[in-house]
Amino acid sequence: MILILACGNSLRSDDGAGLRLAEALEQRWQARAVPVKRLAVHQLTPELAPELADEVVTTVVFVDTRLAPPDEAHPRVQIEPVTAGPTARLGHHLTPATLLAYAELLYQARVKAWQVTVPGLNFEHGESLSAVAAQALAEVDAGALLERIS
Repeated sequence: MILILACGNSLRSDDGAGLRLAEALEQRWQARAVPVKRLAVHQLTPELAPELADEVVTTVVFVDTRLAPPDEAHPRVQIEPVTAGPTARLGHHLTPATLLAYAELLYQARVKAWQVTVPGLNFEHGESLSAVAAQALAEVDAGALLERIS
C-alpha cells in the first residue's frame, strides 16, 4: 500500500497546495485500483512513525509545499527519493528523512519513500492558491508520478 502523508494548512493559501495534491493523487490512484491511504497533518511529528511502519505500507509519499525560487522561470512539482537521515532533531517538527529514521529505528520499517513538493509563493491567510501553485498542480501527471515511485 502507498501511504500519502500530506503536510500543510489549507487556511494559509499555497501552504494548502500539498494537501490538494495529496487528495488528487489518492483519488486518481484509487481509480486505478492502487491500494492507497492518505493522512493530512499540519506538520510531521514522531507520533506518525507507526503509520510508516504499518506492515501493509510499502511506499510513503510525503507531500508538501515549498517556497518557489524567485528566479525559477516555470516552477513545477518536484519529486525526490527520501532516505532515513540522522535523528539529531528531537522536536515535534521533523523532516521526512528523520521521520523515516524513527520508523526504521523504532519499528524496523523498511519502506521506499519519496518527497513531492509543490511550488508556492503566497503563505498568507486565505484559501486561494497563487498562479504558480495552481499552474504546477494543473500540470501534475498522477500516472507518471505513480510509475516513478513504483
